[in-house]
Amino acid sequence: MTYFNSLAAEGISPFIVDGGDWLFSLGRLHPNPLLQNQMLEKSKLLIDAYNRFGTAAVALGEHDLALGLDTLLELTDRMKFPILCANLKDADGSAPFPASVVLESQGRKILVVAALRVPPDRFIKKHCMGATFSDPFEAIRKEVEAKRDDVDLCVVLGHINRTDVDRLTTELTGIDVVVEPNSHNGSENTWITENIKTTLHSGTVLLKPSGQGSELARADLWLREPHQEWVSIWDEDAPVGSNIADLTTASLPPHIGRHPGMERLIQQFLRTTRYRAPEADELDFKPSSQFLGATTCAVCHPQQTAFWKNTGHGRAYATLEESGDQFRYDCMPCHVTGYGETFVDAHEPGRWKDVQCETCHGQNPRHPTNPVGFPWTKISDTACWSCHNPRETRVPFNPKEAIPQIACPSLKRSERK
Repeated sequence: MTYFNSLAAEGISPFIVDGGDWLFSLGRLHPNPLLQNQMLEKSKLLIDAYNRFGTAAVALGEHDLALGLDTLLELTDRMKFPILCANLKDADGSAPFPASVVLESQGRKILVVAALRVPPDRFIKKHCMGATFSDPFEAIRKEVEAKRDDVDLCVVLGHINRTDVDRLTTELTGIDVVVEPNSHNGSENTWITENIKTTLHSGTVLLKPSGQGSELARADLWLREPHQEWVSIWDEDAPVGSNIADLTTASLPPHIGRHPGMERLIQQFLRTTRYRAPEADELDFKPSSQFLGATTCAVCHPQQTAFWKNTGHGRAYATLEESGDQFRYDCMPCHVTGYGETFVDAHEPGRWKDVQCETCHGQNPRHPTNPVGFPWTKISDTACWSCHNPRETRVPFNPKEAIPQIACPSLKRSERK
């Protein structure tokens, strides 16, 4: 939610889809009905979260059928977006889910089609008795060929085998994006590597995020001519007028802060194991009252504040302004204090600019009124790694060398009282 709020602050209205396996987990399915009920309660939380995100459509995945087709159909009444599956028929021959949907985003008509790879007979008997699954490639082909001329963009949610994804990109025209989260090649899982999470194949955008919701695959698309191939924004030899794609992967933790409203919702569920739908304004952003800010600390600690202002932490936001990155969602959390908790609009960081005291020391809102009773705990390098993670920054980091450069002067005894 924090990530989507940051996009809104940049003036971006994302078109959000999910490739399936988002609601349940077959690996955690237990015969105990009490545990199954808790899984059902959690699904309600997930649905309301997806509603809040503004999700456009999701694909049906095998895991989404863990509690049975009838249970899933009952849950669709709660969803403000469709579940899609083009190759599933119920026992009576009807389609329980639409094959596709045409939606509008930023003035463009977008066709979203989804299909599920044919599951084993034993799975069908256990989770969707009497259902039949046709060939997913042919089901997608039928939908795309019937509707592609009436839309500007075609997105396939391919919960299918890798071989069928390759066929979609090479044998069918008019497909712009394939979201491919299933990661199977026959009966074998495909190992997800960085170079295949976001890529172009035969002029088609392929998105394969992984990590059970810990990251998002993002495609920024500049559509010049419908039903033409896409080229990378980094391709200097791309013909003038080409459809341009900028593909990235957004890793949410640790760089994207938790949304306070969503966090309250989750904690409420964990305390009771029963889901309570939020009130209309319950998830609206409300700045946290647990942060003091450097201006508060400066009242009692002027010497430490003066030192801090001359460190890299005290100039962290200025470095973003110098490079023009002050509105980037993946930079903001490490160059300001409490992003997602103290503020969410990247254009209005206010007094939370820079890496302030609480970024390293943690939150202790009662300290000013009772310093002795509520002292600060000793700093450890644990707080450093969320921002100075070499896997994200590509810069080596040694806390033993770095901490002395930003450690404030020791307090005098009179200051400790």
